[in-house]
Amino acid sequence: MAAQEAGRLSVMQSVSGPPPGERRGSLPWTGVIVVWIAVAALMLLASGGRLTPAAFSDGDDALRLQQVRDLLAGQGWFDLNQYRIAPPEGVAMHWTRVVDLPIAAVILLLRPFIGTALAEICAIVVVPLLSLLAAMALAARLAARQFGRNVGIVAAVLVTAAVPASFRMMPLRIDHHAWQFVLALVALNGMAARVPKSGGAVAGLALALALSISLESLPLTVIFAAVCTLRLLRGQGEWLVSYMASLALGSMALFLATRGLSDLGQHCDALSPVHVAVLVWTGTGCALILPRLRNRPPMLSLATLAVLGLGALAIAGLAAPQCVSGDAFAELDPLVRKVWLGSVREGLPVWRQGLVLGGTMVLVPLIGLVACWRLWRDSHDAATRDWWLDMGLLLAGATLVGWMVARASGVACLFAAVPAAWQLEDMFVRWQADRLLWRRLARVGAMIALLLPGGVIGMAQAIIAPPEHTARASTQACDFPALIPAMAAMPPATVLAGLDIGPTLLVTTGHTVIATAHHRASAAMRDELVAFLGPDVGARAVMAKRGATLVAICAAGSESRVYAKIAPDGFMAHLIAGKAPAWLEPVAVPAQSGVKVWRLRAR
Repeated sequence: MAAQEAGRLSVMQSVSGPPPGERRGSLPWTGVIVVWIAVAALMLLASGGRLTPAAFSDGDDALRLQQVRDLLAGQGWFDLNQYRIAPPEGVAMHWTRVVDLPIAAVILLLRPFIGTALAEICAIVVVPLLSLLAAMALAARLAARQFGRNVGIVAAVLVTAAVPASFRMMPLRIDHHAWQFVLALVALNGMAARVPKSGGAVAGLALALALSISLESLPLTVIFAAVCTLRLLRGQGEWLVSYMASLALGSMALFLATRGLSDLGQHCDALSPVHVAVLVWTGTGCALILPRLRNRPPMLSLATLAVLGLGALAIAGLAAPQCVSGDAFAELDPLVRKVWLGSVREGLPVWRQGLVLGGTMVLVPLIGLVACWRLWRDSHDAATRDWWLDMGLLLAGATLVGWMVARASGVACLFAAVPAAWQLEDMFVRWQADRLLWRRLARVGAMIALLLPGGVIGMAQAIIAPPEHTARASTQACDFPALIPAMAAMPPATVLAGLDIGPTLLVTTGHTVIATAHHRASAAMRDELVAFLGPDVGARAVMAKRGATLVAICAAGSESRVYAKIAPDGFMAHLIAGKAPAWLEPVAVPAQSGVKVWRLRAR
């Protein structure tokens, strides 16, 4: 009984944590580093040694490395064109140089000692693992300040359980999503700061950098602004003023630093002058007007914000009406939208995902929300209660965004790691204090589910409904490392290839491709789809239009199978069935690669 009572007392003492800004424990660096090393080792072991540019599982990662190569080869800082896609004009990418910097830095640092090839391998392994370490440290810092060092270490472990985020921090995952997740955690730490001005500035600058990387962070930016507005109504107006001013100034500075003045077009898929103008208008209005209303009724401040919001909508509507709808793909060709965009699962809502990923997207944030509610309910003072309300609102907003767009769900899962770490410690304390065997076993099961939600869901799925065999992604269904030596030895040519495998061909050979799965090249993507879905003669016309002399497909890949299913008598279906037209001749490549290649016959 004494042990049980002590356990209950320990739980009660750890329920709410200190008010925001007060430290219960410092960042447990040693524990975080140990967890990171262990997780990194497991990730490297799971890779099976396939740590080369030919092993990228996602086209965005491959194209990111190619962008870095172009930069290091002398392409201009503000020149974001990919000239080996969509010949002859190339395609202006919507990406940013910000994400290129850490990759380029590692390559430049190591290249003099180990050569370019090994330096690139080190970069594509080290950089994503560094983003994982940063995420672990930021989650652990926030949890340790609230609940102590041990809970901080648990939060670092739970970052790994946040699969929608940690999956994008594995070796070879060098695209921009991981850094957006890290910056979201920086902003969350800013909201927990002791001083409103500095905390708001940290949150604003972090999200300004996230916006410069990708406009996917815009909904999260609005959610943070809403919580700062709530703090304004509590009499803490410095948060909103500091947040909006730093967001505006940071966005303007980053636009000039990363985009320059060479492209002032109003793009809906990247930070553009219209976005900067809206942010500067709103941030300037908040900085100039809100401090003067400090001693006035709160409704006056809300009215001011409403006017600023209407002004922002007017600016956006006049300067870029095409962007007001919020659809960054509004100008995408209808065929491309139907065939390609509709099959990009990371852009689809939670109910369009598989059970393991979808279950993790739902379960992890819900655990965090329940923990926030418990912490809010049992808080001993107003400041702590307000913090857990704010934390719950930020997590709830990120959860809703993540449920609508799968690739954004990593933010919610990472935010949930902080309250979920306390929840896990609470479960452990109660397990220690409990003397009923069945309840102890139930608590062990609950702790395992909290640590490994995806694994538990996957096991349940395997028991209830064993998975059926499905076509694998093209970059996984075929052995590209086996193909590359033969392809790289060929004279540079333009290749008609699947959207999925195009980036791999770019980064491993000297060839040019008609299209990759990047929406700015909508016309080229349409040409590729018309070629593979239409009759053989149509494919010949597209190849002539684009100057292509090679055709390459991964016959067992999901993309090829989808095309063949849509058009069973189309060009792709013919190639898969071994019925290539007479104007193509097969090219000898290693059979184990699974890739089939043809060349135009000489006339």
